[in-house]
Amino acid sequence: MVTPLSRLARRVSMALGLGRQTSDTDETQSTPTLQVVLPGGEMRSDVPLLQLYGFASRPVPGSDIAVTFLAGDRSRGVAIACGDQRGRPSDLEPGDVAVFHPRTGSRVWLKADGSIVLSPAENKLTINADITVNGSISSSGDVTANGISLEQHEHTGVESGSGTSGPPKS
Repeated sequence: MVTPLSRLARRVSMALGLGRQTSDTDETQSTPTLQVVLPGGEMRSDVPLLQLYGFASRPVPGSDIAVTFLAGDRSRGVAIACGDQRGRPSDLEPGDVAVFHPRTGSRVWLKADGSIVLSPAENKLTINADITVNGSISSSGDVTANGISLEQHEHTGVESGSGTSGPPKS
């Protein structure tokens, strides 16, 4: 005979599962769903993926998935966290935070000292906005504006002379 206390203990022990995603995320509905294999070969399909407000990701097969089961009912699971240790940065210092892309290595790195490092894949960053900078801008490479190179441009219609020009005028 199953006692109420043993039934409760079983439900509590069945309330959380750690598993692995086995197929691509289904993004066809408003809430993405996953297929997850749990220890012992227990397979769960159409598990909703709950994510933090304002954040979105699409985990890939092989990702680690934490699933909570409502009232310990293994047919009513919700994925509450996912991670992929295969591409996690290994150079973070205590206090650092990083948003990173496991496959490409792109990341936004908020360092413990307050500095921010942007590291896009293939060193290509696109900003679709006007930019205002309150401070200096330094570049170790060429700067191009409207197709004109700061390092390689030529002045036409200017005669060589021995004098020097003054500072820029506003």
